[in-house]
Parts: sequence; structure tokens; C-alpha cells
Amino acid sequence: MPKNLLLIGGILLGITNSAISQHLQGIAMGNYSGTQALYHNPAFVSDSRYSVYVNLVGSQLYTANSGVRYNAPYSFLSLITNQVSNEYRSEKGAVLFPRAYLKERLNGRDKWLNAGGDTRLPSIMFGLFKNKIGVGLSTRVRYYVNGSGITEPLARLLSKTTRETDLQGQTFTDQSGKLNVNALAEVAMTIGGVVIDNESDFLKVGVTIKRLVGLYNANAEVRNSSYSIQPDPAWANRRYLIDAGNIDVKYGITKDEAFQDFRPSVSWLLGNSPAGSGWGLDLGAVYEYRPDINKYSYTEKGIRMHDASKNKYLYRIAVSLTDLGRVHFKNPTYLLQQEVKTTGGILRYDDFQNLQGSEGAFIAINRALGASGSQTADFHSILPMAFQASVDYNIQPKIYVNALWVQNLIPQSAFGMRAESMLSVTPRYEHKWYEISVPVSIMNRYSSPAIGLAMRAGPLWFGTDHLTGLLNIGNPKSFNLYFGLSAGLFRRPPEMANKCWPAEKSWLRRIFSRRDSF
Repeated sequence: MPKNLLLIGGILLGITNSAISQHLQGIAMGNYSGTQALYHNPAFVSDSRYSVYVNLVGSQLYTANSGVRYNAPYSFLSLITNQVSNEYRSEKGAVLFPRAYLKERLNGRDKWLNAGGDTRLPSIMFGLFKNKIGVGLSTRVRYYVNGSGITEPLARLLSKTTRETDLQGQTFTDQSGKLNVNALAEVAMTIGGVVIDNESDFLKVGVTIKRLVGLYNANAEVRNSSYSIQPDPAWANRRYLIDAGNIDVKYGITKDEAFQDFRPSVSWLLGNSPAGSGWGLDLGAVYEYRPDINKYSYTEKGIRMHDASKNKYLYRIAVSLTDLGRVHFKNPTYLLQQEVKTTGGILRYDDFQNLQGSEGAFIAINRALGASGSQTADFHSILPMAFQASVDYNIQPKIYVNALWVQNLIPQSAFGMRAESMLSVTPRYEHKWYEISVPVSIMNRYSSPAIGLAMRAGPLWFGTDHLTGLLNIGNPKSFNLYFGLSAGLFRRPPEMANKCWPAEKSWLRRIFSRRDSF
């Protein structure tokens, strides 16, 4: 199984020119989503159907691109579950995945990629003042691979390597592109509250403040460069080398110690110990239209109340700005950076074997391009800022339809991470103990239709927003998968609606109390 994990990682990097959902629309937009909904809109923290909600663990994995499609004879699902038949395995049992299983899309256009995921660690959400105020505390690790403006011949080299015969023997000029890899640890606090509760009109707002620790970064920017792939005489022309005839490149990387030395301490969270650190912010508001509020109302101690255990809206509109902020990488202990403008650089197979971690790769590139040492490294990586809007409509009890729009707000020229722009419509059936939804989406920057399936059963939730990609239907460009374990205490319904007030004395007190005489 560990070999399969390495293969999966290689495939995800190999198709780094297509995209999948980062947004878990199949599981995160319901009324029992708990902390999963806070990543879309922090206002969901208040007036929740839970009095307390705890996320134990959760994870998602996605990839997407504009250059290649998955074209293997077995599905991605069979690969990650280790169910690939022996027909596609080596004598030692390893799954075979030749580069021919990546089908190229050649149209002369620049390529882009989004890949990565997150691991959602223990988090909690709870209500105060009868859930008029909500508080959430969350932790997670996020990892991103983003590429943009990659000229097609350069993208083909990254995807197919020097073994691609169509690339051999030619000289490709005016090659450009950007690549950015990030791994972040995040600790966040969410606060939200009800600001309008006017019978049929209901409004709540929220904010999430995030402290970010930069665990890893690798970046490269190629500008107006050229390359050719030639036979390597050192290998009797059985292997090929890359002749960087004219190259203008800036690249940087964090040493492996940047995440090996990580400690969950104050100095790492708030001080200058990590390779990078920064702050992030989410802002959101949610409006609910409740025309039948009287159905959920009762009187308690002379005060008109609403049943906290029930959803009351006919429709719900939510808008948010997520991931405003950036991570500043500046600790010289962990950072390496170089900028090279040269001619005649040679990248050989032998130069990149048995490398000693990230620093070994940096030294090998330096040597191939005739550079040495490291410049002073100090740079910012922008968070994947996005605008999100959703409408949730209650068709009939327990049946809803949700429409979600996510628009990336980071330009392609920026240095940093990017969210995936998409539109989705998701019908769902929800109950407090179980839920099923079928997201229908336009992903890959509004270019690829997809259909998914997601479920929640007790504490377990899992799903995909790209079922056809997971099952290898139609040479997919995208994959995603998510799952997790969460649990909560539901808010209680009223014990007895419309109780009398003042409260009636107990039968024992009535026996011994003095009665008024007439």
C-alpha cells in the first residue's frame, strides 16, 4: 500500500494541469455540517442545530488541470483502494502506470493546475446564550500545488518528462510558467451571532481569524526561456538530457527541517520559529426567509420562543469572503532562493539521483545552471482568496436544493495559492442522523461538468464531487474524495409548548400553602 500512495502522489503531480473541487459541496452545505460549513461561511457558527459539535478528523484530496486526462484502464477508485487487477501489476505486485495513461490535450494554450487537499484535525463548535452567539475553534493542515501560465511545451516536459518522443530533438523558445507548492498549519477561531430575528426575516454574521504557520514552500518562475531535449552521450544515447539554451528562472525552496522541526508551541505559532507565518480572515453573512415561523414558535415563561431543533427557512442566502491574507516566509534558517540568467545550462539524469532532501535538489539545480549558494530569501505567499455565495431552498420537509458559486479572486500573475472557481447545484435529503446528496457541478474554471455523491451516516461522512472521475468514466481531468468522523449534541425541542406562566406550584407546595379566604 505505501507504494500505491507514492504512485497516487505521482499521478496527481503528473496531471497538474486539470482541476477538482476543493469545496466539499456534497457534505458542507447542509444544516448538520457543523464545522465543515465554517470553511464556506463563518456565520454558520450561530443558530446551529447543534449545541456542541466536534470534528475528530477529516480529509480531502483533489486535483485538476487543463493539459491531460486520466486514461488508465483501471479507475482511480480501484487504485486508491488497492483493487487494481493483476493484469496491470508487475511481477512484484506493483501497480503499473506508464506515462501513456495520461492523455494530453494539445491546443497551443498555456496550461494551469490546481491540486492538493487538507487534513481537518480536532475542532469544536458550540453555542452561547441559547445559540444566539456561536464559537468555533478549528485546526487543520492545508497543502496546495498551483501552476499558472505554463507554456504548452514546458507543461508537456513536466508531465511527460524527457521520454516524450515528440519533444526530443526540437528547440522550444519563449517558455514561461509559474509553480508554487505550499503546506500550511492553521489554527482558527470563529465567532458569529444573530443580528436580526424579526419573525420572518433572520440575519446572522460571522468572522474567522486564522493563524497560519508555513511548513513548506517550493516555487519556481520561468521567464522567456528556451530548452531542447537531446540524447545523453554519457548513457550511450539511451537517456536524454535537457539543454537549457537560454534560461531566466527564479526558484526557492524550504529545507526539510522546516516541517521536521515543527513543534506545537507558542514560539512556533506566534513567534519567528517557523519558515513562514501569517494571518488569514473569513467574513460572512447568512439571511433566512421564514414565512412559516409560527409553526416553530411557542411560549416559555411568558416569552415567545422558536424551536431550536428545527430548520425554519423557506430559503437561505449566504455570502462570504474567504481566505483573505498571506504567509510571510522569512526565516533564513530554513529558506533557500536563487535567481539565474544564463545560457548553456545542462540538466542530466545523473545529477538528480540520490538527492539529500529538498536542499539536495536545490544544490543539484544550482550546479546544473552554474549557480552556487543562496540569495536572501524573503517572500509572501497569498492565500486562496475567494468570493462564495449560496442559496439553499427547502422544497419540502427534509428535502433541499442548494446552489453554490465560488469565484477565485487571486489573479494568475500573483505569487501564491488559488481557489477553484465553480458552480454547483446539489439536491439533498437530510435528517439529523443521516444525509445523502448529489452535487451536479461545473468545475475546472467552469469548463468541466461533474456529478457526485455524498453521504452522512451518524458520525461518518464521505463523498466525491466527481463520481465519474473516480470511476474513470470519460477520460476525466479531475478527481476528488473526502471523508471524516464528526459528532455533536443536537439542540433540544421544547419540553412542552405554550406552558402556562406564572409556573404552577407543585402539588406538595399547594397542600401546605395558605389559601386565600373569601
